[in-house]
Amino acid sequence: MTDLSKTSITSAHEIKEIFDTDTNSKIHFGQAPEGKGVYSDSASPTQSQPLKTTAYQLPAPPMRVRYWVHWFRIGLGIFLLLSILISLGGCSLNAATVSWNKAANVVPDRVIEQVIVENTELNAKASAENILAWSVEGKDGRFAILNLNTPDVCGTLGCLHTGYWLRKDKPITQVFLSYLNSNLPPGKHLLSVGENRGQALPCIKVLQTEQEQLRQLNFCFNGTGYQLADSQLFTTGKKSQS
Repeated sequence: MTDLSKTSITSAHEIKEIFDTDTNSKIHFGQAPEGKGVYSDSASPTQSQPLKTTAYQLPAPPMRVRYWVHWFRIGLGIFLLLSILISLGGCSLNAATVSWNKAANVVPDRVIEQVIVENTELNAKASAENILAWSVEGKDGRFAILNLNTPDVCGTLGCLHTGYWLRKDKPITQVFLSYLNSNLPPGKHLLSVGENRGQALPCIKVLQTEQEQLRQLNFCFNGTGYQLADSQLFTTGKKSQS
């Protein structure tokens, strides 16, 4: 027979301790009771502390690394500043050399009237509104090319363009006359400023189409007028001088 007097009877307090042990075991393995987080009061503070302090325990970069980072930032700032200045200079140059404006905004009305009378049989007052002008400063005065911009002075070679030397207190002088075709590929400009060869006015570059290719004509001032100095034919990224 079983000796009931020796049988262990688990008290309510011991049952609670066993339950608490099982519960802590589940939390330890990440199995939290429903409705509760994984945090346990019995967890050791040393186990969660590194999660809060790891970022502050990283060693500081060596002095050599900080030195190079410092100079890299300075160099980058200088590079960006120079890039901005160069781009601004390039934009100013393009605006000064390739923009066409109404002739009335570039040269006096008397110059426009003289240009029409000397080069065409058009009515000066009726045609003046359509004329376009392009100008560039020289060492002595400035050079202005006028596009008469009317079908009456256009042909198979293009439209009539005439250039004048404008100086203060001196009569205007015609120094350029040619038929030019302004129908060019997108992004290409008819006129641009060339080199300065020590003359009163700078050279000019004229871009024209030639058998589905592009030819750049370089006209330079010789003291009395512009004459063709040389030209380059551009074909598939290459150019040949003639």
